[in-house]
Amino acid sequence: MKTVDVAVIGRGLMGTACARHLAEAGHSVALVGPDEPAEPARFGGPFASHHDAGRITRIIAHDADWSRLSARSIARYRDLEARSGIGFYTACGGMMAAPSEGPGAGFGDAFLSVAAAEGIPHDRLEGAALAARFPMFRFAEGTRAAWDPAGGWIDPRAMRRAEEALAMAAGAEVIREAAVARAGGSVTLGSGGAVAAGHVVVATGGYAGMDALLPFRPALLVYARTVAFVEVRGDEAAALSGMPTLIFVPEGQAHDLYLLPPIRYPDGRWLLKIGGEVESPRLTDAAGMTAWFRGAGSAEAGRTLLGQLARLMPDLPMARTSTGACAVAFTATGAPYVERLDETLTLVTGGNGAGAKCADELGRLGALAATGAELAGEGYGCDFRTVRAVEAA
Repeated sequence: MKTVDVAVIGRGLMGTACARHLAEAGHSVALVGPDEPAEPARFGGPFASHHDAGRITRIIAHDADWSRLSARSIARYRDLEARSGIGFYTACGGMMAAPSEGPGAGFGDAFLSVAAAEGIPHDRLEGAALAARFPMFRFAEGTRAAWDPAGGWIDPRAMRRAEEALAMAAGAEVIREAAVARAGGSVTLGSGGAVAAGHVVVATGGYAGMDALLPFRPALLVYARTVAFVEVRGDEAAALSGMPTLIFVPEGQAHDLYLLPPIRYPDGRWLLKIGGEVESPRLTDAAGMTAWFRGAGSAEAGRTLLGQLARLMPDLPMARTSTGACAVAFTATGAPYVERLDETLTLVTGGNGAGAKCADELGRLGALAATGAELAGEGYGCDFRTVRAVEAA
């Protein structure tokens, strides 16, 4: 049986970042989790939402702690790229936009307030200035926007590879299997093998509490989300080269959507992606999560998203569209769960739809918690405490 100081279960963005921070601090680390499936429709799980080519990154947020998490992560992107030799960050700018009146106005008030309070460099845009700066969009009258020059998008697969390459360079071992059980510091693998560790970090995203690795179920609402894609030609993508990433609240709606500019996917296609749903099905067990990821999302949700995109970008050719499956895990506190639960176990989960961009900082906090450090002095307003499902009931 392999024995290490820390076994990190979950080779997603948070888990892999946590393993890197632990390994670079001198701890022996095993990073446990399967590779991305080559044939998702036949894979038995676990899946991950980072199996994609684009995620929004930005410092501006509707909440100061999420802004700080992102700022600290983004500040390390270029170092991660340089040391790993793997590029993943495109700083095309990130924008948040919301109406000045109506059900979505509070969202705009929140992100503009955070930008001012945190001193985040940004351009405030509205009216004719907003239309002239980003003519590809048709916002409703009265829309307020903030453009963040540090924003843009990351390739989450590439960022995870960069974190893993640096973790391995620091001595971490990668075990490409799913963990199926845990007892104290002993982790049982799907093959029947085991890893023995002084401490275990569970970073399994929405699966946390569904996967027999925790002694209780954390309060997580896990939703089956659909993303929609529009394929454009190379010249059409070039014409949109000035397009930022965007989080926006459509007129008359309280819920925000997100949009990424054309990104070249591994199969060579240029795809714009839109996501965000007012309501979507709950995922309550691992079997349901696996079944969802084997498919391509909801056709109805995809049509709704594409309808919103057509209103926002009426000049966008939309002859070729598709959908995909995603999942989002929301905590009871609105903040991530990063907590040392006992002497053998730490939990790191709860991206709340915003975790990819700040995964490196969440991994760093997870590494601190796993080694017994307090997070109270890290400069955040929240305590990252885990709420158990029974507490939230």
